[in-house]
Amino acid sequence: MKTLVLSLALLGSSLLVYASDDKFVKAMETTLDKMKNAKSVDDMQAAANQLERIAAAEPKEWLAPYWGSFAYAMMAWMSQGQGDKMDGYLEKAEALLANAEKAGGSTDETAVLSAYIAQARMMVDPQSRWQTYGPKVQEGIAKAKQLNPANPRPYFLEGQSLLYTPEQFGGGKAKACPVLQEASEKFATFKPASSIHPNWDEDRLKTLLAECVK
Repeated sequence: MKTLVLSLALLGSSLLVYASDDKFVKAMETTLDKMKNAKSVDDMQAAANQLERIAAAEPKEWLAPYWGSFAYAMMAWMSQGQGDKMDGYLEKAEALLANAEKAGGSTDETAVLSAYIAQARMMVDPQSRWQTYGPKVQEGIAKAKQLNPANPRPYFLEGQSLLYTPEQFGGGKAKACPVLQEASEKFATFKPASSIHPNWDEDRLKTLLAECVK
């Protein structure tokens, strides 16, 4: 009898876990869909707010703060030319990324997002910030490649950086396009672990590759 009661208790506990996981995934899918279709900073902010609420409710899950960090990074890119606003969004991005790292450990995806944030920090004022943030971009890219050579995103970021770096400083199409092509090849075989795992910027990559044939 005790064995039966214990078995039923364990079963009930397992069902609660699965129910909780399913609720988390559905909430994330809905919010990520809103983020993907965001047309403005306000739209992106609404998605970020929801991701922060999910992160607060599920502190052991790293994907909610990760995507919240990504949303704030996107808001920064959408606010180019407004340095103070960019820095404000990027401070939030960095804080949420730190929470994601605490919840899920340091992964190739957190490393590449760190590089993406540093890239945005640099673009606030490239002339005065490249010495500080340029190495952080490269560090994040190198770490992501080391942790997962199959991840296309560090190659995308590297190619994007090279494309917009003047030739006299080691950039330009000749350097960037082979790296972007390598990113494209990796995207062709890359499969995210689930519907809510990182799988961003393939569309942006296609835009950059179009620059290579001009």
